Amino acid sequence: MKKTFLFSLLSFLGLSLTYGQQLKPLYSKTDTLPRVVYKDLNERPLPKIEMRGENYLGDAMWSLKSEGVKSVDINKERGVVIIELTLEYKPVLMSLSDIVKKYTNVKSERVIFKIDDRFVQNNPREVLIDESNIMLISVSPMKFVGDLEDLCMITLIPRTDKNLKKFNEIRIR
Repeated sequence: MKKTFLFSLLSFLGLSLTYGQQLKPLYSKTDTLPRVVYKDLNERPLPKIEMRGENYLGDAMWSLKSEGVKSVDINKERGVVIIELTLEYKPVLMSLSDIVKKYTNVKSERVIFKIDDRFVQNNPREVLIDESNIMLISVSPMKFVGDLEDLCMITLIPRTDKNLKKFNEIRIR
């Protein structure tokens, strides 16, 4: 009886200490050295998406109009996110490469793409986005990267309520 009670007590205490608690904070103001974390950017693969019976890379979902999405469902067997669009929403899907050719004067093939704050990890010729929902295309030459003089970053900002509020905000200094 004592062994059972002791085992139960130790188990309870052990689980209560480890469940959802950190014994020591990871970061503090008194730290003098930075922590270095190596992340493989491909460790966050986006799921494939299916819209109107067609399959697309997951990056396409970041440029869709939220009011044009009727429902989102997950098919675990096929590993795909099924996005049902409203009848009136007809996205104008273009590849990132075509967007660059149509709207910018960038001639380089060395481009880093971002949609909002998310880096695009796939081939720009295969990533399709809704051209009609892009509010801003920001082109930034990256002159600080070694001897790559023609490297640039292109950031696409979709037309969302959050982005509209942010970019229409007037700041007085």
